[in-house]
Amino acid sequence: MKKIVLSLLAAWCCSVPVFSQNNNPVSPSVPLDAVVSRLQTLSANKAVEKVYLHLNKPYYNAGDTIYFKAYVTLGEQHEPSKLSGMLHVDLVSPSDSLLQTISLQMVNGLAAGDFSLPGILPGGTYRIRAYTKWMIDNGQSLFGRQVNVNGGAFAGNKVLVVKVGKPNIAFFPEGGSFVNGIPTKLAFKAVSANGPGLDVKGVVVDNTNAEVTRFESKHLGMGLIFITAEAGKTYKANLTYADGTKAIVDLPKADNEGITLMVNNDNPDKLGIEINANKAYYLKNKNKEIGIIIYSAGSIRSVKTVLDNQVLDLNLNKKDFKTGITRITLFSEQGEPLNERLVFIQNPDLLTITSVSDKPLYPVRGKVHIAINTKNKNGEAVKSYLSASVIDAGKVSVTGDDENSILSSLLLTSDLKGAIEQPNYYFADVSNDTQSNLDVLMLSQGYRHFEWKQVLNDANTTVAYTAENGFDVSGQVKTISGKPVDGGTVTLMPQAGGALLTQTTDHDGNFTFKNLVYDDKTPFMIQAKTAEGKSNTKISISQAKALTNIKTGDLMSPAQGVNGAGFDKTTQQPVYIVDANSRALNAVTISERGINAGKLTTEVLGKNNLRDQSTLSNGLQGRLNGIVLRQGVPYLADKVNPVMQGGPMVIVVDDTVLPAGTSIDNYNAADVESVNVLKNNDATIYGVRGANGVLVLKMWKTQAPVVSNNVISPGLLYFTARGFYKARTFYSPVYEASTGADKKPDARTAIYWNPDIVTDKNGNASVSFFNADSKGNYRLVIEGIDEAGNIGRSVLTYKVQ
Repeated sequence: MKKIVLSLLAAWCCSVPVFSQNNNPVSPSVPLDAVVSRLQTLSANKAVEKVYLHLNKPYYNAGDTIYFKAYVTLGEQHEPSKLSGMLHVDLVSPSDSLLQTISLQMVNGLAAGDFSLPGILPGGTYRIRAYTKWMIDNGQSLFGRQVNVNGGAFAGNKVLVVKVGKPNIAFFPEGGSFVNGIPTKLAFKAVSANGPGLDVKGVVVDNTNAEVTRFESKHLGMGLIFITAEAGKTYKANLTYADGTKAIVDLPKADNEGITLMVNNDNPDKLGIEINANKAYYLKNKNKEIGIIIYSAGSIRSVKTVLDNQVLDLNLNKKDFKTGITRITLFSEQGEPLNERLVFIQNPDLLTITSVSDKPLYPVRGKVHIAINTKNKNGEAVKSYLSASVIDAGKVSVTGDDENSILSSLLLTSDLKGAIEQPNYYFADVSNDTQSNLDVLMLSQGYRHFEWKQVLNDANTTVAYTAENGFDVSGQVKTISGKPVDGGTVTLMPQAGGALLTQTTDHDGNFTFKNLVYDDKTPFMIQAKTAEGKSNTKISISQAKALTNIKTGDLMSPAQGVNGAGFDKTTQQPVYIVDANSRALNAVTISERGINAGKLTTEVLGKNNLRDQSTLSNGLQGRLNGIVLRQGVPYLADKVNPVMQGGPMVIVVDDTVLPAGTSIDNYNAADVESVNVLKNNDATIYGVRGANGVLVLKMWKTQAPVVSNNVISPGLLYFTARGFYKARTFYSPVYEASTGADKKPDARTAIYWNPDIVTDKNGNASVSFFNADSKGNYRLVIEGIDEAGNIGRSVLTYKVQ
């Protein structure tokens, strides 16, 4: 055995994960130094953004609000991203339809948002997806989180759909190579037909049926087989799964000639690397140069040596690495990747968040005061940005291993392919067992953010999007006769007042106002004049460019909003109509011919009924059977007479109940996707308020500007733009004063939520809130990040009696 010495290249760059276990040859030949250089270049051009959302509860009921804090980091140093200023967050139904989408303005990679769940939302597994356009363009993994609604405790990423079939098992030779004559760790992962890991045990026999070794899984169907394959022999495994199923499977066929990469991650201080060539490979490649690239937290280290011994090894100090995945790749002298091994290094270098309660025990409705302190790995106080949630653990049961935490998300699951079961298991209580099982996970579940082929071929990448920091408002100006206005002047004016922006149209009459920052549903007016200063123009607003790189198989694209003047009226767009119980009916198609659909259980109107109306009342008057509109306020026709003791209908806009007597003309007609009338039994879901009927307005949820065709004169156009969503404030009662409100039952399960906790220069902050009526254990979770990119998590449980 020969020791080799590591030489460190001065190479620090933004993180990019390398290829998964893959032996495919790559051409052309590239020297090791060039590989490092190209990896640095690609890393700089493909800076990785990651998203994590801290949710205020593990699962929800219909009528709840999902509150969340977004943390967006840049690179494997996890520094708060200053690259993107906009985050897109989607709520997706169990049937993969897009229910809600919002855009959040980020400041130093931080933002807060929420989704209000309808009170009649069907139960099931919903999904939250979060991403920046930069992530889409660079092919990076989007943040995804499953959320159970109207159910019990939800087990993280586990697949809940029952499938019929047999268990399955896969084998993964360490480093990607299984070679005769070399001791090998053969990782395995057994899964049930349903998807989750399934415990298994077995016996390995050779082709003479002689027993070679026995094995069994250690965690979630994963484990190791230690075996040295012999030339001329093949191997099978006789398996017994935990569900009683038995099977016989072939082990991978060992190569007669090859080289392997083995890593020992058991030592808490040292990382051992061993290169082992069998005799046939060694004799053919003796004294040839080989190299290793070690990639960790944005740092690239490389070492070159000569294959002058069948076994070469080196040791690395773990303290030189940051907590997270380290990638070790073995190269031939032609720059061909031969083997790769992933290891997860856990060091005491995370943000330490300490939370201390002011009392050991609290009464119901008692005031709780929590002192918070944050320190870095050196024990120094640091300014940090945190979010805190408190739940009644007796009503909202939590399985800690199944949680998605800021640690498991940013350090682990964001870099691995496929769903990771019990992701927080590896971080909640770190021990020798959890570290050993995490090492097997690294061996058995590969990933690929880009392939070495991409690096070695030095391929140029096409950028479809740049990092977003604001919205673009684009459109076209034509004369009344339809001719594009060249060199015209377009002025954008916020209706509420503010700065005026001016653009000049191009040869085709197009204009764009770039990187605008404004709140959601902001009303604007556009004025357009010809180059001669005439106002005989008409203006149209363009829809935002779709994110074409999002796989349609993952989620259905949202229906687009209403186009403004000058758009092609024959364009067909899907509209998803909902019945009184919020069950999705068959999709209908909106075209100039109107709505074509099957019989509906409730009365629904789509956008063609409203296309060219200056007010919503004009669009709906006479089109809703049994409905009378008076100054925009809807009444049931048989209750509008004072003798009938009837009042106005309840108006519900995107699941928000408006005050009685609200006029529907407060909303632009073109913002409305559909109108739903609920009467009699259908309206009982709103209780006594529904006695006078309910008018449900569903608004378009696209991020593109939605034009309200309220043209007051040629050359002028009003429209409402989709802008940055403003998060709602979490309601928390105050019980210090003796009021009548104290007598009302308090059955809250979500006790407290604060997404905007900032510690001072001494690392200190504090929060206060009041408990609910339930006795038992309450659970506080604090997560966050400091300015240097150190992430941390704290869990505190306290008693209420």
